[in-house]
Amino acid sequence: MKDFSLQGKVYLGASLAGGKPGAMHWVNDAGVLQISPTVSEEKRQESHSGLRQTSATLNTGTEVAFTLTLYHGTAKNLALGLYGTERTIVAGTVTDEPIPTVVDGDMVVLDRGGISALVIEDSDGAPTTLVEDTHYRIASATGGVLEMLDVSALTQPLLADYENGAATDLTMFTQQAPIRYLMLDGVNTVDGGGENVRVRLYKLKFNPVSQLDLINSSFGEISLTGTCLFESTAAMDEALGGFGRIELLEAS
Repeated sequence: MKDFSLQGKVYLGASLAGGKPGAMHWVNDAGVLQISPTVSEEKRQESHSGLRQTSATLNTGTEVAFTLTLYHGTAKNLALGLYGTERTIVAGTVTDEPIPTVVDGDMVVLDRGGISALVIEDSDGAPTTLVEDTHYRIASATGGVLEMLDVSALTQPLLADYENGAATDLTMFTQQAPIRYLMLDGVNTVDGGGENVRVRLYKLKFNPVSQLDLINSSFGEISLTGTCLFESTAAMDEALGGFGRIELLEAS
């Protein structure tokens, strides 16, 4: 492979001992994958010439950082940068969800989204059933948002019954820093070269995402960084190395 510009599919999964991957998943479209190796060193200057010239260096460490930019905001991709936990919410029914004390004009956000079949009653002994577009209106069924129109004669708290849609919840910062195995199934795109490349990074520790644009005027992306950790059990095999390896595949 001479001139090169790679594209390809990035897969992430569990990092196992010996530089082996567990079950993997495709991250969808990844726009950037970079590694940045650095070597730190201590320098000694001689003290006999009067010029303090460097006479020796000592390698004090090798570090490999990485950058991975993901274009698809899937739950798994977001969880990497937010140290999140995925929870599957099934479609169901919510009964007697209390609505905080409100006055006319207040907005209410229900616990779940994707609402339908909404019925609201007050807390009177003989409860009053609220009338849509008289006592309240549904500002967003998808968001579960209500606007209260006239609650002056009602006994609070108000209680809501409704059906909710299915969803995937992603809690933030409920996990330790994710550690993943990465494999790039790549192809060289220069001049239609078509050479195939596989890149394996055995043990990536992800930093939290530094910025996640929730509202913007352009495409969103998840820019992830972190450190390639040294995998000592893989380093014992000279064919693997301690951080990863690049395979330049020959045409079959």
